[in-house]
Amino acid sequence: MRQLLGRAVSGQSIALAAAVILTAKGEFDLAVLAHFAWQIAWMFPVMLDVYVITAFHRRRWPDMVVGMLLMIFCQVAVHLLPVFIDTEAGEEVPWGLVVAVACVAPVVVVRVKMLAGRTAEEIAAAQDADRAAEELRAARAETTAVRQALAEAEERARAETVRAEAETAARQEAETARAVAETRAAAEAETRAEIEAITKAEIIRHEQAIAEAREAARVAAERAAAEAEAARMAEGRLAEARDAADRAAAARVLAEQTAAGQIRALTDAAEQAKRDYRAALTEAREAARAAQGRADDLADEVRVVQAQRDEAQRFAERQATARALAEQESQAVKDARDGLVNELERTRRALARAQEKAEINVVRQPEILRPAARKSIASFPVDLPPDLPEVETVKPETVAVVLAARGKHPEMTNRQLAEITGISDRTIRKVLNAVPAEIVGRVLALTSEPAA
Repeated sequence: MRQLLGRAVSGQSIALAAAVILTAKGEFDLAVLAHFAWQIAWMFPVMLDVYVITAFHRRRWPDMVVGMLLMIFCQVAVHLLPVFIDTEAGEEVPWGLVVAVACVAPVVVVRVKMLAGRTAEEIAAAQDADRAAEELRAARAETTAVRQALAEAEERARAETVRAEAETAARQEAETARAVAETRAAAEAETRAEIEAITKAEIIRHEQAIAEAREAARVAAERAAAEAEAARMAEGRLAEARDAADRAAAARVLAEQTAAGQIRALTDAAEQAKRDYRAALTEAREAARAAQGRADDLADEVRVVQAQRDEAQRFAERQATARALAEQESQAVKDARDGLVNELERTRRALARAQEKAEINVVRQPEILRPAARKSIASFPVDLPPDLPEVETVKPETVAVVLAARGKHPEMTNRQLAEITGISDRTIRKVLNAVPAEIVGRVLALTSEPAA
């Protein structure tokens, strides 16, 4: 039997521990989802489970119902939340659930305070019960004292009875002795005279003893009557004590009925609170579903906006990359152009110096000795333009002719230009290297006006 009882107790402990651990895990996860720091989130299941177990130990039905509803709400919420909301994808927990979880701790505080304290009716009932218990204890003590007094009176009455019986026995013995004496006196008449005085003295003494015994019996009877009266008084007090005990029992029954009525009222209030809580929970669920729908719409809009933002960011990145590449290419082109300009300038200067040296060293052939087959493409204008570029060691007229020939025949080489203008190839190369290409069109316009 002890083994079966031990197994049942251990089984109950194991089942309770497993249930508490399972519910504590869900309540801890729910507290973390409701933005409680994980360092203190473990206090949430401790608070709720200890409150429920204490309510069951105290046999407080309203707190048992409230605690059970809170635990069921936490378990349902923590297991239904991943079904509708993907928190791993970054979705936020609904604010309604966060508010509901945050309200659990204040509800437990209020209910624990009500569980630990007592109402005014309970205090009054407890005081009445304490007074009734005190009266009952006093009545019991008085009854015990009366019983003790009655027992003592009975003991004294028994002692007096024993004493009276002893006296009666002595009297009987005295009478027997007197009879014996009389018999002896009758039988021994001859000796009666001798012992008459002694006998009379003994008779007188025995009569005195009998009188004393009778007086003692009378006193004992009076004492027994007094003890009986005291016993009757004790019985009356016992009856009064019993009446007081009955009144205390009636008061206790009344207190129990009052407490039962209060418990029923509290139970009704708890059921009404349960119904109100269910209605509020239904409204909260409707609001949560509406908020969930709104959250889904907002999530879709946020995803669209995020997609647009990502596209804009990618476009901006491409534009920035293209702008950076363009700037790099522009800088590279600018650097290359500066290098080419510098290199061209150095080449022009070197070529000009080489041509100057060649013209100085070589004797120029006079214009009249040149072959007759050469002829100018056009006569240079009488008035040269004021912005005609100057070429060192070359006449302005020659410069104008070379530029006009280049403007009319841009496809010809320097040798072909030398043939049609009659100017040496070196001079043409020197002029073209020293004069920018933009001047050629202007000179061509100046040389074509007289022909028109």
